[in-house]
Amino acid sequence: MSSKQSSKKKSAGTPTQPTPSKKVKIPKQFIVRPNSNSSTKSLSRAYLNSEIFQALEFTNGTLLFVSRADSGAPGVLVSVYYDDTILDKNIITVSSNMRNLGGLLLGDRVQFSRYLQQPEYAKSVSLAIEGFNEDSFSDETINYIRKTLDETGIIFPGLKISISLPQEGSEEKTTQLSIVDINRGEDLEKALSKLQISADDIDDENDDDCFSQVGTVSPAFLFQRSKTSVIKSVEDQPSRSKYPNLPVQIGYANIGGLSKQVALLQSTVELPLNNPTLFSDFGISPPRGILLHGPPGTGKTMLLRCVASETNAHILTINGPSIVSKYLGETENAIRDIFIEARKYQPSIIFMDEIDSLVPSRNSDDSGETESRVVATLLTMMDGMGDSGRIVVVAATNRPNSIDAALRRPGRFDQEVEIGIPDVDARTDILLKQFAKMNASKCDLSEDDITLVASKTHGYVGADLTALCREAVMKAIGRGLKAGIAQTQLKVNLQDLTEALPEIRPSAMREIFLEMPKVFWSDIGGQHELKQKLMEVVQLPLEAADSFKALGVSAPKGVLLYGPPGCSKTLTAKALATESGLNFLAVKGPEIFNKYVGESERAIREIFRKARAAAPSIIFFDEIDAISGDRESASTSASQHVLTSLLNEIDGVEELKGVVIVAATNKPTEIDPALLRPGRLDRHIYVAPPDYEARLQILKNGSKKFNIVPEDVDLSELALLTDGCSGAEVALVCQEAGLAAVMESRNASTVQKKHFEHALKGISKGITSDMIRYYEEFANRGGLNVKT
Repeated sequence: MSSKQSSKKKSAGTPTQPTPSKKVKIPKQFIVRPNSNSSTKSLSRAYLNSEIFQALEFTNGTLLFVSRADSGAPGVLVSVYYDDTILDKNIITVSSNMRNLGGLLLGDRVQFSRYLQQPEYAKSVSLAIEGFNEDSFSDETINYIRKTLDETGIIFPGLKISISLPQEGSEEKTTQLSIVDINRGEDLEKALSKLQISADDIDDENDDDCFSQVGTVSPAFLFQRSKTSVIKSVEDQPSRSKYPNLPVQIGYANIGGLSKQVALLQSTVELPLNNPTLFSDFGISPPRGILLHGPPGTGKTMLLRCVASETNAHILTINGPSIVSKYLGETENAIRDIFIEARKYQPSIIFMDEIDSLVPSRNSDDSGETESRVVATLLTMMDGMGDSGRIVVVAATNRPNSIDAALRRPGRFDQEVEIGIPDVDARTDILLKQFAKMNASKCDLSEDDITLVASKTHGYVGADLTALCREAVMKAIGRGLKAGIAQTQLKVNLQDLTEALPEIRPSAMREIFLEMPKVFWSDIGGQHELKQKLMEVVQLPLEAADSFKALGVSAPKGVLLYGPPGCSKTLTAKALATESGLNFLAVKGPEIFNKYVGESERAIREIFRKARAAAPSIIFFDEIDAISGDRESASTSASQHVLTSLLNEIDGVEELKGVVIVAATNKPTEIDPALLRPGRLDRHIYVAPPDYEARLQILKNGSKKFNIVPEDVDLSELALLTDGCSGAEVALVCQEAGLAAVMESRNASTVQKKHFEHALKGISKGITSDMIRYYEEFANRGGLNVKT
């Protein structure tokens, strides 16, 4: 057969098919645009430029597998047709129904391959109709559904279709029909295996221009009006376990703890895109740019995805340095091309994730000639968007101060939305939405349980809470394997969440690797008044926050623990960190200093920055006199600069919220008075040497594993003998007694009175009467005379 005869045979069924005048270059990728035809028949169709359609030798109705380019993601099957109104050769128009099914957005780059197998006919289709509460469909409703599905042609589990159903005594009602499941009458695995495309299924003639298939989001079937039965589904959505490739629909309703930010984005993004005349009527231009900023893991990128999913706009994405090229001028050209495309396909949104890596400040050391040109190009393009254009630029960063200042003025990034660390209510909302995604039969958590966990996760961001849920599931699985619990009976409970908490650290604290001290109040002998005061300073502002606000009272900023060496000041701070459950940052005074100018001050600023990010938190300064010496004494300029930074951070222009300072020293008079004033280290607590009761408790704690015989060793007598000793010295008595017992016998199982007597002989008291007088004078230096 000649080529002319072959050509005639191919075009016999499509007499109106276009004929190109010259050879057409096939694009490697196609841009997704909306389908202009809203009829049910065009629902499962995609349309191409007529020249591209002819060059690829397609015929109307050819099946294509369409998927997102360069991602390996599952795709959808469509029947392709040509459209003379499509002028651009790199455009493919897809209906909103198929875009939602395949997880595609307007502006996405896709690739396609010819699908040579014909989908099988469905035996039955399980459906759910929004707002339909009857147990079964009426004959009239089934006829409407059959007609709609027959016009659709190709159907998939997960496909949603708008349908007009008859109503009694009223006009037709438009509602949404969801295909929950499709049965072909055979084993599902066999059906799925037949839908996989092999290399033989791809057209060899256009191998350079077409791409291989990795799998569909859900199996495709043909609807046969006379034979395919229609039944009402018990479920509203397809089974995620049966159809795991179905995309997860991300919307504003899926985001927890960001209701204020979502409302602001809706008004700032959607109004200019959908109702630009609202602004022009007032003679002002709508906001053109929005900058989302906040710590990592708070949900900035997720918000970008939600905006893309919720708005029917053309989406263009710039992921930080992904468009940076090594060739001169190509980066600027890429930015210009993106803005040109945005103007062409309005309404459109340009997303710029990690914008700080693309347009750093031109005054910074990291900025070179290339970065300066990129910044200048972006400034020019944002200024050139015009007042009437329906274009919005949304950027995200966790380093807003690293962006060039020229971008942050009105007319460019008009709005700056902070996505901060969630409070307890936001954390509760996030956790509730996380566990709502879980199968109800797998979750044994009440709302009170989730609220309790949320109250313990200070400083956790959304990503941390997601990781916490994942770790809780891992704990539940591990518990089930150990106990031999059947998989169907396994549930996540409060115990799993509680055990997962120590495994997941807040993101803001991960760069400060500090092993949380496992010290409890019970480990500290006596000091009941000290413990009570500390708990009031730290926990009361959290528990009675409303009362503080109503009375206009500020919570104490800091606490100074002072007293003789060895009297459990540091141990008390460790117990406070453990018992309060707050994030704990420990700072050792001398470690702050650095030989380079400005580095010591920077270290102070970084400590407070991390504490603010992880608030509510505690910063513990041990031996604070080493970095806060009196400025009138012969201190060095470096220590004075560190002290100035410390004073500004605690009570400077920027308010310190949710951070408590706990400092310890045995030289309180050497601390600069400016640090000891109200508003900084408000509370001064004297940690005195232990009294009799405290010494007895320390001895009990230290000897609880000694297996002592009460008739042999009298701890009360030992408590009397250690009068005037510090807590550390009393604890040392127990240590030395135990060591003496081991020295006497390597197999010692008990500690006797003679061992304690030996230990007492080796202890020398470090606390003198002059030392006690020094601390008492400092404690009694204040107070106002009040006449009674």
